[in-house]
Amino acid sequence: MNIQKIQSLLRDSQLDGWLFCDYHGHDFISRQFLELSDRFCTRRLFYFIPAQGEPCKILSAIEPLLLDHLPGTKLLYKGITGQRQQLSQVLRAGMKIACQYSPEGNVPTVCSMDGGVIEYLRTFGVELVSSADLMQHFGAVLTDRQIESHRQAGVIVHRILDKTFEYIRACVDAGEELNEYMLLQKMQQLIAAEPDLHMDSPPFFGVDDHAADPGYEPDEQGGYPIREGSRLIIDFAARLKGEDTIYYDISWCMNVGSNIDSEYKRLFDVVNDARTMVLGLVQSHLDADKPIRGCDVDRAVQDYFKARDMDKYLLHRTGHNIGHRCHGVGANLDDFETHDVRTLLPGTMFSVEPGIYTDRYGVRLEFDVHITPDKKLRIYGPVQNKILVI
Repeated sequence: MNIQKIQSLLRDSQLDGWLFCDYHGHDFISRQFLELSDRFCTRRLFYFIPAQGEPCKILSAIEPLLLDHLPGTKLLYKGITGQRQQLSQVLRAGMKIACQYSPEGNVPTVCSMDGGVIEYLRTFGVELVSSADLMQHFGAVLTDRQIESHRQAGVIVHRILDKTFEYIRACVDAGEELNEYMLLQKMQQLIAAEPDLHMDSPPFFGVDDHAADPGYEPDEQGGYPIREGSRLIIDFAARLKGEDTIYYDISWCMNVGSNIDSEYKRLFDVVNDARTMVLGLVQSHLDADKPIRGCDVDRAVQDYFKARDMDKYLLHRTGHNIGHRCHGVGANLDDFETHDVRTLLPGTMFSVEPGIYTDRYGVRLEFDVHITPDKKLRIYGPVQNKILVI
């Protein structure tokens, strides 16, 4: 644990400290961040990192050793009265303390502290604020090695997609039967042939109006046939195997043959322009050294679609953080499903995937954007700017 880094961030944020708490392993963030052992505490423990000075461990006298792997002084309590007495030595009225909660639950990723504990802590006269932005520095800021793993995963993903498109074209040219489920089986064969690749779930895709349902999954019954003129969307997310690798997550839109429906092209262009607008918005804030929150970006995209009378076709947020899990622990581009007030930080990565879904058409375009340490936006793979003809 880098106490000096944490304390520097606390001072930059004008916070007096950061408090962690656990009981029976209920607080998953505290368990992970404090690297607690598999032995669950049977009495509540606290770990307080002040903006300056030495951290403090507050533990039951029955379980005095659970935080011995961490730096700091140790205060032992007996019973709830003793616990309150020891906490009062650390939590003084008027202090502004970060902890693992989010006002109104708007950032679910960080909501691991029990609501009753929050009520209890407030009786000490402290102001509790969300640790959501602090947590990004310890889970969402990526290393050069992680970024390289992301890039390498992208090479494999696009290799699989190229083979998928070749397979579709070959089947159509030969007049062979091909449907959504058969294509899923083929893609899974191609994925299995790449031993370095890991996926939490199979790729999503849909043909024609099935693309208008972002939750659609082909089943054994076959689904729609794929033939000349079919519209196709594929969402593919994967990472390299290993504990320190980062997901590559994209969505592309295709057409089998060059005869592209004019409405499909119109909707594609609208979504593609929205995605381009996001890049300009984020980069302009970075260039001006102005913070921008995930909710601000999503609100701008919603306004963009509303001005074109297309906001009624929105079903999801604009994007999500990318990490070792496809949906990482950092800021999402979201003012639709939640109100994500976290700042987009240098070193983090997020997807940009605006989508609109009418009765007949589904268009979603996705790429992953890395904010480099010097505040430039980088995309580590091909960018689709027109409908791909298969």
